[in-house]
Amino acid sequence: MAWAKQIVHWREGGALHVSVPFTWMLPTARLYCASMSGKEPVRVGGPAVDLMPGYLAGCGAEVGGAVVALPHHNPDATFTTRGCIRQCPFCAVPIIEGEFRELEDWIPSPIVCDNNFLAASKKHFHRVIDRMKPYKGVDFNQGLAVRLLKDWHLERLTELHLVRIRFAWDWVSMESVVMDAIDRTLAAGIPKKRISVYCLFGHQDTPADALYRLETLRTKGIRANPMRYQPIGPPEPGQPDCRLKEDSYVGPSWTSAELKKMMRYWSRQNWFSRVPYAEFNNGG
Repeated sequence: MAWAKQIVHWREGGALHVSVPFTWMLPTARLYCASMSGKEPVRVGGPAVDLMPGYLAGCGAEVGGAVVALPHHNPDATFTTRGCIRQCPFCAVPIIEGEFRELEDWIPSPIVCDNNFLAASKKHFHRVIDRMKPYKGVDFNQGLAVRLLKDWHLERLTELHLVRIRFAWDWVSMESVVMDAIDRTLAAGIPKKRISVYCLFGHQDTPADALYRLETLRTKGIRANPMRYQPIGPPEPGQPDCRLKEDSYVGPSWTSAELKKMMRYWSRQNWFSRVPYAEFNNGG
């Protein structure tokens, strides 16, 4: 199933539930909740609300609360752990999910959304793999941490019907670790077409830095998934809140045009792969 990639709403337990995945959707969510206020009880939550809990105050809805929204965004998705052991400055997971923990039970589904699945204990890891075996098209959607990847992880992952195994390469300094993880994954028998790597850009990097990572992966025959940085915290005094408008943040080493071109080219490799990036970039 495809992700909704938008605000979702459903009725449950006598109330209208609204889940907001991205902060730039909060203005729309506020208008919607206000329009439904007084007609029926409204509860609103989701990652965006967790990041900006005060934005929806006074909209006529109950804000926050433990609502199981993931199946409404994608019925094929599940979590087996929550949280992360890292505190990456660009990542919202520690704010939204808190400390890393294994879930005692979960609904097995082919899309695993754990933000740091490899931080789990061996017991939990093996249990998840065993319960995922019946599914076709298993996708570790949020990525597997290259620094934690062991050969025994890969041995068990090859038992699954994988459609996608994902890593992340956010810093140039992680090149040797990322390349080692890719090489060991290939050696385990997982083909290149099943491997992809998230590449964050526009945060604390430069266009040359981002391009090096993306081109290195392409040279290796590995699909790169570009991810444009979106702020998670409040702006400096006097600055616009870029959390409320998608792709509005421009880092100090970038221009808006550079960010747009980088995202357009690398997210459309089915179209542009035969065109060198320098030629595409100079083409306007």
